[in-house]
This record gives sequence, C-alpha cells and structure tokens, in this order.
Amino acid sequence: RGLLPLRRIGQAIAQREPQALQPIDAGPAPLPAELGPLVGALNALFERIASLLEAERRFTADAAHELRTPIAAIRAQAQVAQGAGDDVATRSQALQSTLQACDRATHLVEQLLTLARLESSAGAAQEGVDLAVVAREVLAALAPAALARGQALEFDAAGSCPVRGSATLLGVLLRNLADNALRYSPEGARVAVTLSRRDGRTVLE
Repeated sequence: RGLLPLRRIGQAIAQREPQALQPIDAGPAPLPAELGPLVGALNALFERIASLLEAERRFTADAAHELRTPIAAIRAQAQVAQGAGDDVATRSQALQSTLQACDRATHLVEQLLTLARLESSAGAAQEGVDLAVVAREVLAALAPAALARGQALEFDAAGSCPVRGSATLLGVLLRNLADNALRYSPEGARVAVTLSRRDGRTVLE
C-alpha cells in the first residue's frame, strides 16, 4: 500500500507515447511528500525536452526555407543556360550565376553544420587553450579561398595566447569572423588577424 503511488507513477510513464511530454498525472490521491521532488524533476525534464524539440522543429523549418532560395536560383539559371542555344554570352552568364548560387548553398550548409557543432558543444568543459594555435589552424584552412580572390590574409601573434574556453567553439568564432572579413571584402583586399596580450588579457583584432 505504501508503494502504490510509486507504482502508479511507473505505470503512467510506461504507458506514455514517445512524443507525450505533458506533466505526469499521479492520480486523484495526493502524492507522498517523498515522491514530490521526483515527480517535479521528471516534469521539469519533460519540459526541457519539449523546448528542445520545438527548437529543432523551428530550426528544420527555417533551414528548409533558406535552402529553397539557392536551389530555386540554381534551377532557374540552369534553365536559362539550357535555353540559350548558340548565345554564348547568355549561357556563360547563366553558368556563372549557377556557380554563385552553388557557393551560397554551400555557405548555408556550412552554417547549418556549424550550428549543429555548437549544439553538440554547448556544454563543453572550459579548458586551457592557446588561441594562437587555434587561429593558425583556422586561417590556414581559409587561406586557399583568400588566395583565389587575390586577397592577403595575414596573421600576427605575440607568442602564446592562453585563454580559458572550448577549442571547438573558439575555432568556430575565429572562422566566422575571418570568413566574413574575406567574404565581404573586395578582391585584392588585405585582411589582418592580430593576437596580443594587454593587461594580462588576450586581445583578438
């Protein structure tokens, strides 16, 4: 008789559908004081899971919407190239626009993958990281694209630059900053990344 409320809660959870995240209904009888914290913690967990699932649904819907635009542009330009016939200039322009739309789609997919990495690393432990080492790796990966546009990508670090944080998240931060600087600067531009120590702190510019 004393364990009956606990059995009722166990049965209520066991009979649930996987998508059922509403609070646990323990029945008409009041719960023993000892079970209150347990039921409260389970209900709080269900609420957090529901919020996470809703965020994922919004993310999926937004990603699908964003991907439609470059895909539609690629299709439209491919149709223009297909119908250009002997008009070399029109076909060449359409193919160039197709490549640009492919680049936009690639960039969007990279952003989505970055968001996925951020989600998986959200609870990453703080650790000692040399930001100079992270920056060299990130900028080395971006250098070929910069050279292709005739851009100068420079890096200057005053030796080791230790910080506390997640190497993965700091790499994402640096990549986004440097990639935006390169992407939205004209051909032949100079992009300089500098790490220095000031007043005992690491400064990124």
